[in-house]
Parts: sequence; C-alpha cells; structure tokens
Amino acid sequence: MDAVVIAGGLLACLAVPVAAVVLAVVVGRRRERERREALQTWAAAAGWTLVSDPAVDWSDRLPGRNRRGVTLALTGPLWGRRASVADYSYTETSTTSTPDGQGGTTHGTKSTTHHFTVLVVHLDRPSQYLGIQPRGTLSKWGRALFGAGAELGHERFDKDFRVVGEPGASPYPLSAALLAAHVDGAVPAWTLQGTDLMTCTPGRLKDPASIPQLLGSLYRVADLLSGRPPAGGSA
Repeated sequence: MDAVVIAGGLLACLAVPVAAVVLAVVVGRRRERERREALQTWAAAAGWTLVSDPAVDWSDRLPGRNRRGVTLALTGPLWGRRASVADYSYTETSTTSTPDGQGGTTHGTKSTTHHFTVLVVHLDRPSQYLGIQPRGTLSKWGRALFGAGAELGHERFDKDFRVVGEPGASPYPLSAALLAAHVDGAVPAWTLQGTDLMTCTPGRLKDPASIPQLLGSLYRVADLLSGRPPAGGSA
C-alpha cells in the first residue's frame, strides 16, 4: 500500500511540471496568434502588407546570420518612402559543464534564442555595402595602440564609431551632419546594401502602433544620406 501511495505521489509531482509546460506552450501560442492578428489589422489599416517567411537577403547583416531567421515582415509606405519591419531570431547553443558529485563532470548543452525587430527603410538608389557601427573594445584598443588608420577626420566620431563597407563606391555621402548625429546618439548603427537601409533592435515587435516611432531615427539616417529635409517622424 505504501508503495502505491509513493508511486502515486511521484506521478503527481511529475504531472505538475509537465502540466505547467503544456500550459505555457498553449498560452504562448495564443499570445502569438493574437499578436499576429493585431499586426495584420494594423497593416491593413495603414496600407501595408504582412508576409510570413519573406524572401529577403538581410540575414548576413544581422546577429547570428540565420538565413531562415526572418519569419514575418510588414512593408508599406511611411513619410514618402517604403519601409519594412520584421521579426528575426537566431538560436545560440553552448556547452555546459557541472560537477557530478563524484569527482567528475557532466556535460550538456544549453540553447538560447535571441529575438530582434528588424527595421528597414528602402532608399531610391542602390548602393554598395556601407554602414556605420560602434567601435568595440578591441577596436578602441587597437586605435589607441597602433594609430587611427583610415578615418574621416572627425575626432569624436572616429573615437567611438567606424565605417564599414565601401564609402567611395556609394552614391550616398557620409556628411558631417550624419557623423554629428551619431556622436549625439540621435541615430542608430546601420548598414546599407542595395536599397535596403537597415538596423535592428533587441526584442520582438509587440505593439504595431509603435512602428512609426521605431522607424523614426532610421528615417533620419535616410534623410541625412539623401540630403532630404527631415521627414515628419524623423526630426
């Protein structure tokens, strides 16, 4: 009788975490369905289109470089240009080691999925690969130890940022106003390939009403590259 009771208790203990996992999956799927419905409703009202698993070539410019990582994209007109906002993710797997209590080590793997919102402004003229990125710690050390190298002559910009790609082959000049906007923290790091001016921000897109606000600073980059007056949302 005691064995039956113990067995029943063990089964009950196991059932609780299993039920919690199942509930979490069900709730997660429901929230994702509601999120997509909200995005679709916003897109229809704004004259945008929503496409699942779009055929885009942005992955090489995104963290993790996951070719299948863009699972949803909204595209439409905003402030005189076309723009896109997309879901992107990649999974990072690492090896873990923990003591087994007997002088040895147990090895396992841990997977972490990182989610991003991709922001794209589609420009009028195509460009060779070009971008402005923040300097990492190693880049700053290298600059301090070995000299500036090829830079733009803007001391505050050159100290904290670097140009990637081929600025000389692009029809879009890196103006003093654009460099100053980076120094002031008014615009994000970005890359440009073809006509797609792109940046990304951590986390998934939740509130579609935030799309214009999210795109505002990237529109400022587009305007500064193109020499246009600032758009309504990017001033």
